[in-house]
Amino acid sequence: MAAEPQPTGFLTHARELANIVAPVTLVTALLLYFGYIGTRARLEYFGVYLDMTGLSNQDLVMSGLEVVYFPAAMIFLALLAGALMHGVVTWLLSAPQRDRETLVFAAVVVTLGVLAIGRALIGLFNVEVSRVETPGTTPLALALGPLLLAYGTWIGWRVVHRQAAPGSRLLTWHASPPMRQVRLVALAAVAGLLVVGLFWAANSFAWAFGTGRAYEEAGNLASRPELIIDTKERLTEPPAGVTETPLTNEGFTYRYTGLRLLIEADGRLYLVPAPWTATSKTLVLPFDDEIRVQLLP
Repeated sequence: MAAEPQPTGFLTHARELANIVAPVTLVTALLLYFGYIGTRARLEYFGVYLDMTGLSNQDLVMSGLEVVYFPAAMIFLALLAGALMHGVVTWLLSAPQRDRETLVFAAVVVTLGVLAIGRALIGLFNVEVSRVETPGTTPLALALGPLLLAYGTWIGWRVVHRQAAPGSRLLTWHASPPMRQVRLVALAAVAGLLVVGLFWAANSFAWAFGTGRAYEEAGNLASRPELIIDTKERLTEPPAGVTETPLTNEGFTYRYTGLRLLIEADGRLYLVPAPWTATSKTLVLPFDDEIRVQLLP
């Protein structure tokens, strides 16, 4: 007995759902990762390890939104520039009388690709260069160099292919199975380096963004709302710049002023003194009934 055919409506809706869920999951994972990198760099400036804070994934995703704006804008601008360049290349290739200009353009693109690859290799093998360079320089060179080299080679080959005689040894060699395998491997390598380079560049920018945000935050602590902390027990070593005042008949024994909130996570307050200096410390207090918090604008 033949099996009954399954309804196609369910399969159609399942495919549509998969097409939606997969990109959303990927974007969420990227935001989570970049938020982790940026927040980690920001907190390490204040001497706090992110893994100890217990920040939620939602907090990290929201932090990732701040980081992703600039890389996303740069990627879309690069796509626009690439589309315009390909339009110019298409126009050059459309007429044989422009073959000379096309070859010059291809040579320029190949040269830029070679220079970018050389710059990437310098950054990869020279730690001092990668340490002081503008964030993302080496990974972007690693991503764009092979791409430009492959694209320029493709432009040049289009001209050579058009000028070569039909059935020539050059065309036969290019169409041979070994060369097809070489082209596939080269294409896979270019695609892999592009993905790795772009991801590495975004990672470098996320770290630089987090560090820059920490610098800005440290310089503007005095303008942020102040926290007055009353405690039932005396703090053993309050950070420098924090004022301690004894209290009586209030259920709390000490008051501390001069603090600003860095983050609140997992039932703990991470407090920093204002102003922040190179020798300052971050104070971590449990956010429970043992302390009383007041806010001053």
